[in-house]
Parts: sequence; C-alpha cells; structure tokens
Amino acid sequence: MRPRHFSFVVLAATLWGTGGALGHALARDSAVPSVAVAMWRILLAGLVLAAVLQVLGRLRLRAVTPAMWRRAAVMAVFLAVFQAAYFAAVDRAGVGLATMVTIGSSPLAVAAFDVVVRRHRPSARTVAALALALAGLVALTGGAAEAGGGSHAIAGVGLALVAGGAFAGVSIVASAAVPEWGGARLTAVAFTGGGLTLLPLALATGWGVPSSTTGWVLVGALAVIATAIPHALFNAGLATVPAVIATIVALLEPLVAAVIGVVAFSESLGPWQIVGALALGSPVVVLRPQRDAPVPLA
Repeated sequence: MRPRHFSFVVLAATLWGTGGALGHALARDSAVPSVAVAMWRILLAGLVLAAVLQVLGRLRLRAVTPAMWRRAAVMAVFLAVFQAAYFAAVDRAGVGLATMVTIGSSPLAVAAFDVVVRRHRPSARTVAALALALAGLVALTGGAAEAGGGSHAIAGVGLALVAGGAFAGVSIVASAAVPEWGGARLTAVAFTGGGLTLLPLALATGWGVPSSTTGWVLVGALAVIATAIPHALFNAGLATVPAVIATIVALLEPLVAAVIGVVAFSESLGPWQIVGALALGSPVVVLRPQRDAPVPLA
C-alpha cells in the first residue's frame, strides 16, 4: 500500500464530506427532488471528466474492449443505486446520520465479500478497524432511534444501508479494474452511464432542474468538487490500497459531513451519534501506512 495512494483516498473522503450538504442545499434552493439531485450529480461529473480527458487526449474510447465496457456498466449501476439511495436517506435522516451510516456500512460489506467470495482473510489491523466501525454503526443507529426520529429516520437509515452496499460494489469493481482503464477514464464512463441510468427514474418520480444561478453553482460544485475529483482520486488510490481498507478510510467523510450538518443546517448530534462518529473515525488512524514502511515496487 503506497502512502501516495493512501493520501488520495484520504483526500477523496474529505471532499466527499461536502456532498450531502451541497445536495441538501440544492434541494432547498431549487426544490429539486432527491433522485434528480443524484442524477445531475453523477451525470455532470461524468461529462466534466470526459471533457477534460478528451482535451488532454486521454479519453480514447475506441481502445476500450467489450470486457472493459461491461465492467464500467456494472459500476454505473452501482453508482446509480448508491446516489439515489443516499440522497433519499439524507432527506429522511439528515446529512450527518445518512452519510455516517452509508460510509460506515461499506467496509463491512467489502469485508464480507472478501471472506465469502475471494476467500481472503483480513489482517488483524483490518479486523480491529472493522470492529470499531461496527461499534460506531450500532451506536449511530441506536442514537437515531433514541433521538425519537421515528419511522421516517429509521427508513432513512435503511436507505443509507442500501447506499453503503452499493458503494461497496463500486469499490470492489474499481479495485479490480483493467489497468488500461485508468482511474479517471473509468470514473468518467461509469458516472456518465450511471447518470443516464437514473434519468428515467428522475423523470418518473419527480423531475427538477436548478431554478437559480445559485442552484447551478451548487450543481457544479456537487458534480466537480464532491463527485468527479474525489471519485477519480479514490479509484486511483485503489491501485495499491485494498478495497476494504479504502472503504474504512472513507469513514473520514461522515466526520466532515457531521460538522457541516451541525454548522450549516443546525442539525444536532446526540450522545450516541458522537460516540459513533469517534468510533467510525478512529480506524483511519489504525490503518494509515507507516512513514518508514518500505514502498512496494508494484
């Protein structure tokens, strides 16, 4: 695991932390339904990345094989489910809780996939980090029920778990990507496909477009700062960072989201949620590569 790739994942998680708040602000500014927010987010992110790659001469879609297209299509479906479920969870459970449950459950899903499908046993450090994540997730869901959120908040937690499973799928597919794809090109194609996948659902459940200049600025920030750049960084980091470790490192995102939720939207975190946030954030310290650790040649 190269420190440079690990830092890519850390930076990606930090930028992701702004996504829920930007999407929530967009919905409030322009009354855009959650599915439409998700659609605009990943479609524009994919198109922006594709345009940048085309200008740099690195898109080269003619060189993509059918197997690579199939991999991108699978990733696009996972992305569509992830985004739609996540923003629906934000509407019901709030930015901080929805983000923490989504990202907190992802490493558990990846670890289960590694054990059941890949027959790969995680290291002791990874097990310890997963235990902390599980404790944090239990604290968060227990805190939501204790806070009196009722069935609406519980439904939001359920949707966040669906989003977490889909994000785990994105990470697994990206970590097994064909090297010729490259992190940015795979992200551009998969995000464009995911946005187009959500388009019929957005039309059926509630179409919406930004109704102001502020709304379009928020869409741009959501697509570029909170989506395109961090996902490209995350996929690049997966070159040497195992998917299960990358999804655990992504637990930095809910800490950023929770702070934004409290400061910008006057959300409150109960005692259980604070304990859960600390438990979910601590594995990042446990899994960081040591500075004096040898860097692998491949």
